[in-house]
Amino acid sequence: MASLTFTGTFLERLERAGDTASFRFTRPPEYRFQAGQSFLITIPSPDGPLTHRFSHADSPTEDRTELTTRLTGSPFKKALEALQPVAAATFKGPDGRFVFPYEEAKVAYLVGGIGITPVRSILRYLVDTHGSGRTQGQEIVLFYGCMTEDGIIYREEMDEFARVLPGLHVIYVITEPSPTWTGHSGFITPEIVRSELGDVQDWIFFTVGPPPMIVAMDRLAGALAIPEARLVKESFAGYAS
Repeated sequence: MASLTFTGTFLERLERAGDTASFRFTRPPEYRFQAGQSFLITIPSPDGPLTHRFSHADSPTEDRTELTTRLTGSPFKKALEALQPVAAATFKGPDGRFVFPYEEAKVAYLVGGIGITPVRSILRYLVDTHGSGRTQGQEIVLFYGCMTEDGIIYREEMDEFARVLPGLHVIYVITEPSPTWTGHSGFITPEIVRSELGDVQDWIFFTVGPPPMIVAMDRLAGALAIPEARLVKESFAGYAS
């Protein structure tokens, strides 16, 4: 889709899990994107304009732009937190190929922490459009790794999506689980993936998150002998800022 530069006004901030929050902005109707794509946002700061890339956490079916991020204390994140209602931000997009493969029979997502944002965009869109265009009998498995249960971002929505979207299975993998946790614990491993998917060669894999997550998932893909052509990656490079 053609790139567009537009001004969006800040609407609201929503607290998510832990040190994570969502920021919503107005979006003009002429801006078009595919669920899962990304954009550049430029916001004012005392030291001048600051620019950062984010994945769309919002779906094309929603009427605003939403970015969700960890609040790291960087100059950009401080400026983001300082935005007041109706403050103006400049957007440019969309970009990226992290979009849903409607034609594939088996789709697996390997997600870490804040990497859930483009997947939330995709799943929200599939739910809102009733999965129109999906291959008959398509399976979608989301492996979502988080440090703790309380750190699962968008958990209520993920659970809702799993209830209403045919073929979707959401699997949480918790690094530091509580004593009452009954799901997978530790990190996403080849053993966990095989136990849930069976023959991995039948699947196309999408991995997304900060660079350490991408490195870990590259190792996992190697251990599973996943062909490069069956692995789509979206790295949140520079995420520390």
